[in-house]
This record gives sequence, structure tokens and C-alpha cells, in this order.
Amino acid sequence: MTPPVPPMPAKKSNVLLWILIGVGGFFALILVLVVAGGLFLAHKVKQGNFEMKSADGSVQIGGAAKLPAWVPDYPGSNPQNSFTAQSKDGRKGTFTYKTKDAADHVAKYYRDQLEGSGYKIVSVLNSKSSQVITAQDSVNLHTIVVVAALEDNATTVSVTYSSK
Repeated sequence: MTPPVPPMPAKKSNVLLWILIGVGGFFALILVLVVAGGLFLAHKVKQGNFEMKSADGSVQIGGAAKLPAWVPDYPGSNPQNSFTAQSKDGRKGTFTYKTKDAADHVAKYYRDQLEGSGYKIVSVLNSKSSQVITAQDSVNLHTIVVVAALEDNATTVSVTYSSK
């Protein structure tokens, strides 16, 4: 007589293995999304600007500046956005450019343009190499701050504006 065949051992469940594969796959997917998002942002920044829009407003960093009509444009300048934001509360932004003109000349231009447009000059700060002008239009709720500073034989101009 032949001895009876022992029963087959019960198959072990690989639940732990499937959980580890699922968790690992989830983290791999997250890694792919992060890398893809980073490459997208790097591509946008390489183009010179980055813009985000939502139902509440928009933000743009970099690129050629699109000045509001109420912000004076200095003759011959090529303003570049540092930052702009628009929301239901208003519009804000900063742009910069360089010019060979003296800081005093740039400041005088802005002061004349702003006063001629009905702005009140709130403050003027002068130093040897820079000037800061702050102007407000209380009727239209606009504020403009101009900083003109001598740097490396050129004047760097930064204009910050806001409206409510």
C-alpha cells in the first residue's frame, strides 16, 4: 500500500506585497507629477514670464510690462514686469527699466507727468544717487511710487503702482 499523499500547503496570501506595490505606485505617480510640474514651470520661467489665473484674479511675474493708462511711460524705456496682480480689490504691479538719463531727469519727468495728471505728490526723498517720489490720486484711488537710482553708469528705475 502506498502512503497517502500529504495535503498541499495552503497558499499564502500576498496582501502585504500588493499593499506595498500600491503604495509604491502611488508615490511613483506623485513623483512623476512633481517632476512634470517642475519642468512646466522651468519652461515658463525660461520664456521670461509666469502667469497664474483664478476666479479671484491673476498674477504675472516677468515679461514685458503692460502699463495701465494712468501710469506714465518714460520715453524710450522698455519696462519689464517684476510683478503684477489683479483682483476684485484692484490692480497692483511693479516694473523696472534702465536708462542712460540721470536720476534727477527721470524723477523730474515723473513728477511733472504726475502733477499734470492731477496726482498729489505725497513725498520726495533725495540722496546723492537716487530719488523716490510717492504720488496719489485720491479721486481715482491710484498710488504710484517711483524710485530712480544711479547704478553702474545707468539709472535703474522701479515704478510701483496700485489702484483700488
